[in-house]
Amino acid sequence: MIELDYKKDPELFNKTAREWAKKIAKAQCKNNKGKVVEMKTKKTQVRNFYDKVLELLKEAEEKEWEDVYPFVKMLNSKVAYARTREVVNCKFVDMMQTCINQIDKEEKLKNFKLFFEAVIGFYKEEK
Repeated sequence: MIELDYKKDPELFNKTAREWAKKIAKAQCKNNKGKVVEMKTKKTQVRNFYDKVLELLKEAEEKEWEDVYPFVKMLNSKVAYARTREVVNCKFVDMMQTCINQIDKEEKLKNFKLFFEAVIGFYKEEK
């Protein structure tokens, strides 16, 4: 479970991020044909989604939160689309949806950015 509050989970940027990096690197997931196979998450996709989070955070610092919030939630549809293309695995989808669903203010978006940054650092170890 991911809790986007480093005060409640002091290991958010360390142990929790490392565990999720392993999960998103490769996992047993159903493919589009319904068969369970080992699936990887492409590093370009991880980077693309991280870049989108950075973009949203920058917008949140410049605009009203109410103008950015719908686009944060729209990340769920982008993740779902990437999953249908099989460029991300089911664990990446789980991680993203769990985090996106917790974001209700700019502070949580900042924490998600930091968590995602830590995941990427550990993810490179897994590749």
